[in-house]
Amino acid sequence: MFNIPDLYKIEMSFETAEEIMSLHRNSGVTIIDRMEYILDEWEIHCSGDDCFEDDDAFFEHFRYETNAFNVLYTEMKPLFVKGD
Repeated sequence: MFNIPDLYKIEMSFETAEEIMSLHRNSGVTIIDRMEYILDEWEIHCSGDDCFEDDDAFFEHFRYETNAFNVLYTEMKPLFVKGD
């Protein structure tokens, strides 16, 4: 999950988050692919190998995607966690 600064937090439904992450579905890209892409972009940002001046610039650019990621992750997490 992303620790999004309050300035960039957006309340959204699961359906809206799914729609945001489905924008490239016609090209064969899945929601999981998009979620992994956003994580990869964050890792690149953290390594300093991107064009963003700071975290604020990153979250300004990826505001919708990071919020959508958090909503989808929260809802889907039980599917990936092993039970006792």
